[in-house]
Amino acid sequence: MNGDDIESLTYETAILELDGIIERLERGAVALDEAIAAYERGTRLARHCGALLDRTEQKLSQLVVSGSGQSEKVFLPEGEAAEPELPAVGAVPPPPAAPASPPAAPGGTSPAPDRRPAPRLVPPRSAGLVKRGQA
Repeated sequence: MNGDDIESLTYETAILELDGIIERLERGAVALDEAIAAYERGTRLARHCGALLDRTEQKLSQLVVSGSGQSEKVFLPEGEAAEPELPAVGAVPPPPAAPASPPAAPGGTSPAPDRRPAPRLVPPRSAGLVKRGQA
């Protein structure tokens, strides 16, 4: 088969040929020139299969839009995760979640809130300063 016929192949036919190329190359009993040609054809077949899958995904996403124009949830086989939905343009993000409360102390009572002052990060102005004329 030549490279021109790849575009006319169905996904199933292309993937079967690609599997055959992979098996031949993995066995290693292929002359170098033939291996290079097989690798190049395999690369073109893989790109063709990817393009076919992309087009099929686009068609499916168009079929899943309901009559109101809202996307419906797509059925996913068990174990596959759905892609997260992106917020609408201009949508305001939700506020961040409140921090978790500290764990309860033994006996079921909550610990007293920490009322200590925050540590001082800057030394007092007088620390380390020498008054004029004392140096």
